[in-house]
Amino acid sequence: MGNLIAKIALTGGPCAGKTTTISRIEEHLTEMGYHVLIVNECATETIKNGIRPFGRNAVSVYDFENEILNLQLFKEKRFDDFIKVYDDSVKIVILCDRGSVDVRAYLGEDNYLKMLQENHLKNEDLLKEYDLVIHMITVAADMENRYSNSNNKARFEDSLEAIGVDNNIKIAWKNHHNFKIAPVCEVLEDKIQIAIGYVDELLKEKESL
Repeated sequence: MGNLIAKIALTGGPCAGKTTTISRIEEHLTEMGYHVLIVNECATETIKNGIRPFGRNAVSVYDFENEILNLQLFKEKRFDDFIKVYDDSVKIVILCDRGSVDVRAYLGEDNYLKMLQENHLKNEDLLKEYDLVIHMITVAADMENRYSNSNNKARFEDSLEAIGVDNNIKIAWKNHHNFKIAPVCEVLEDKIQIAIGYVDELLKEKESL
């Protein structure tokens, strides 16, 4: 059975650099000898598959987020199970492009609690699934002129909506025991290095146990 060292979620508002940062973290960890498993963003995948909470033939936000929550949990469970096929010597890190608690940002508190109850889940249990959560602040928050949704067909928010989503996500995760912020930087590389620094800090702690 493989040695799961950590599960890390990267989250934040639209156009925050998550995808690029996850790719760079994967490269960094691979060079360090870790085997990286990546849980791709469920919302983007689902929207591109034709299930959308906006536009023609839209489903309700509640139904959409319920699908996202269950798909996220399914993917993470399959990854956890698949670790069993690896050799004991393989050190594994799971990187999640968003995490299960992200749905809270799109639902409002009452609907989020309703969804948890219907799925027999507890918020505190979902939070505990991740050893580290890195919130990548949307570029719309400090450099609105750089915000764009043209490079992602699943992104539909304007800059003000992006900031609202970013703030809601921050609130959703605020009680996580290891919640970190990667602020907007003039150069994306600086933001990436901040995120990598958080990962290195976590792994140093994990490896010392």
